[in-house]
Amino acid sequence: MPKAQPKEKEPDSLPSLLKRLDKDDPKVMADFARWASEPGRTPKEIEGIHEFIEEAEHRIRNSRSKLDRVEAAQILLKLLREDSRRLGMHERFLASICGALCTYFQNRKIWDPAIESCEFLVGRAIPDEDGVGFHERLDWLYRQRAKRTPD
Repeated sequence: MPKAQPKEKEPDSLPSLLKRLDKDDPKVMADFARWASEPGRTPKEIEGIHEFIEEAEHRIRNSRSKLDRVEAAQILLKLLREDSRRLGMHERFLASICGALCTYFQNRKIWDPAIESCEFLVGRAIPDEDGVGFHERLDWLYRQRAKRTPD
């Protein structure tokens, strides 16, 4: 009787990554970022990358999610900083995703990822819903972080 072969890791593909995200796999964000940042993505894969980012942002804000929210947000922001132009992400999409992350962390008084989200938008000159920009919000976040008591 042949010996059972060890199960090989399922190759990274959008369906497997989405399934892992749904199961709160702690390594899924890093694997997704590595997969998404590879050159030569097809238009269908790019559309899937957008879908994954929307789902990941939702999972980060979802209180039942077991993902490390700060780590997941930082991985997502790094991907957006480095590859959003290549992946054809529209300013409104970026404002929606980063603005939601910023609000999530701001409401929980986790200042560093909130500031990082807002700095990304200001650095790219992406306006908020009112077309104003995130400058005032970023200034407010800096002041809030400065007020926090030292650990």
